[in-house]
Amino acid sequence: MRFPFDQLSGNERYHLITQTITPRPIAWILTRNNNESYNLAPFSYFAALSADPALLVVSIGNKSNSETKDTKNNLLREKECVLHIPSGDLAEAVNQSAMSLPFGESEVSKTGLSLSDFTQTLPRISNAKVALHCRLYDVHSLGDSSFDSLYLEILDLYVADELVSQENDRTLIDNKKLNPLARLGGNDYALLGDTVTIKRPS
Repeated sequence: MRFPFDQLSGNERYHLITQTITPRPIAWILTRNNNESYNLAPFSYFAALSADPALLVVSIGNKSNSETKDTKNNLLREKECVLHIPSGDLAEAVNQSAMSLPFGESEVSKTGLSLSDFTQTLPRISNAKVALHCRLYDVHSLGDSSFDSLYLEILDLYVADELVSQENDRTLIDNKKLNPLARLGGNDYALLGDTVTIKRPS
């Protein structure tokens, strides 16, 4: 079946993209509200871009009523965030943190998550095994849509000790132990499941 995108609405395109570009990693982003509480929200239009500079990109749209999402507001104002890679055991908390709350109310307290010291200005989610302190590097508005691409530069990376090992001079991170949560279409999520190891040809 063919789906000519020039004949589809933005909403129709969105549903097709989210059901075919899968699985998508989840950026679980903590930012500071302007009342000193913390906002926490998941985003799956998310990818790594480069290692030097160490850049990620997260695409953030608006709320259904065209109001800017709190994460975007906070990033544009504060210029920093802590981005977590959630494990499968955090699926319910990730889903709960997507709830719509009035600005200034914290998803952290609503989900019962705890915080640990991380940077001088922002904590991390204690339950998350991977956390990246990032600063806002650049912003690109995408056409006439409500989406903006926010480029984030990684400044610091936390990985739980249980995931880390050394082999010769290389640091290895055990993705099976991390069991990262991924996004599918609709209300569906995916876990790591089976992995395939294939040596790259020389």
